[in-house]
Amino acid sequence: MNTTRCLFLFWALTVPVTLLQPGCAVAPDALLRPAATSVVTEEDESDRVSERDWSQEHSVSRPLTDDSANPESKPSGVRPVAWEENEWISDKVPDSDPADADGTGETAFPLETTFEQAEDLFELSSAVHLLPRQDVASEGELTLQTVEQIALTHNPAIRQAEAASARAGGIRTQVGLRPNPSMGYFGQEIGNENAGGQHGAFVSQTFVRGGKLDLNRRVISHDVNAMNWQIEAQRQRVLTDIRVAFYEALAAQRRLELAREFRGVAQRGVSISEQRIEAQVGSRPDLLQSEIQLNEVDLTIQQAEYQLSAALQELAALAGVNDLGDRKLAGELNRQVVERDTESEFLKIVQNSPELAAARAQADRARVNLQRQKVQPIPNITGQVGAAYDDSTGNSFANIQLSLPVPVHNRNQGNIRAAFAAYCAATQNVRRIEQRIRRDLARVMREYRVAEATVRRYEESILPRARETLDLMQKAQEAGEFDFLRVLIVRRAYFDANFQYVTALGRLAQAEAQLDGLLLTGGLTTVPMYTKQASLRGQALSGQ
Repeated sequence: MNTTRCLFLFWALTVPVTLLQPGCAVAPDALLRPAATSVVTEEDESDRVSERDWSQEHSVSRPLTDDSANPESKPSGVRPVAWEENEWISDKVPDSDPADADGTGETAFPLETTFEQAEDLFELSSAVHLLPRQDVASEGELTLQTVEQIALTHNPAIRQAEAASARAGGIRTQVGLRPNPSMGYFGQEIGNENAGGQHGAFVSQTFVRGGKLDLNRRVISHDVNAMNWQIEAQRQRVLTDIRVAFYEALAAQRRLELAREFRGVAQRGVSISEQRIEAQVGSRPDLLQSEIQLNEVDLTIQQAEYQLSAALQELAALAGVNDLGDRKLAGELNRQVVERDTESEFLKIVQNSPELAAARAQADRARVNLQRQKVQPIPNITGQVGAAYDDSTGNSFANIQLSLPVPVHNRNQGNIRAAFAAYCAATQNVRRIEQRIRRDLARVMREYRVAEATVRRYEESILPRARETLDLMQKAQEAGEFDFLRVLIVRRAYFDANFQYVTALGRLAQAEAQLDGLLLTGGLTTVPMYTKQASLRGQALSGQ
């Protein structure tokens, strides 16, 4: 009995205290956001310095990382991972975890109730996000800012990116956890010389050396950093797509208004032609030409209606809703044109692009992973302590064992070589994205300059002359100097000039939206995923 009590006391002192805390539970919001790391080593601090140097060099504000996982101190302009976007969950759970009494950011995870709560949370989140999307109420005009807010609330791609970031946070927590101790019973020489033999219990623990677990978390912290940037990139993609689609719909709406206005003019032209024939001063060709023009305008109206309907449906899909309702779009296409320089635009995009910042974070990740693989050959130590009772002698005894692998054949040289190659690939990926930005910028700047030149030419030359020509022709026709057919041709030319002017304004606004959106598009097609597993933990514990 004394031996048994000693073993139980030894086990109670060895098992982590978090496993013995009754009623501990993980705060539900901890399931939605990356957990904080409670251990800060000298390597962590040096890594922080290197990150700050890179951020200052490239003038990029880095998002929340493992070294500063505090929702109260998130940098401006960067949204948190998944807590502000899920107010429906924060209303149902406490703000803090009662198990986190030491303030480290780590929470205990012992009892069955914790897993039941996690399952309930998962079911609740699935139920909320799978609810049918309601159509937007038809009240008043629809502005660009309204559609953007709808998109930021309902677009599933943003939620998907946040979930991927939260998954990376969970992996980061897992790869840094210490191994659990093992307990066991042993019996030997049972029945030898008709004796009960030796009976005892033991406790074993693996001690991970070389700072592998801390390095594991530092590696995955850069994954979390990259995924946070990907969330911001996804938000920007959605906003850019919304703005491009909005200006396309706004231009279609304006073209439809022009066509309907001109239809009244064309209809009056048909009426005048009929009156001229009745008065025997007109001709049959004039009437036919007027009717042709009216039919062409009707076709233009039909085409504009189809274009507007399709643009509104695309806008609703990007916003994450079924329908935006029968609301007129409110906005202006003829904004003040800003002079843009290609090189200045490139520098602005490189300095502020979250996609490029995510690639740099992945390069940081590859660099730290190379350090991690270099310490893998440092062997772990497995210690075992046991106590037993010898029935034949009536004596109690204890034993201690220590073991460690000897890195003779496997010194992790293959993984070190692979990690170095991955680091080289990650740095080249940064350069690849920069070059792709240059290519995309050249295309968008071409569209911008063509649209800008078209708008300027219409505003400064074509539209004033078309208006003047129409006025002169109408006065001359009233004075009987020109036939009615020539007046119809001038009217149609004036309508076509305005129609093309609105189209050019729409293209200019769309090009500006792409430039202001850092060339990030594809809000529903390009979705970041996080597929890495907690393999670093298994590697650290295996000692191989």
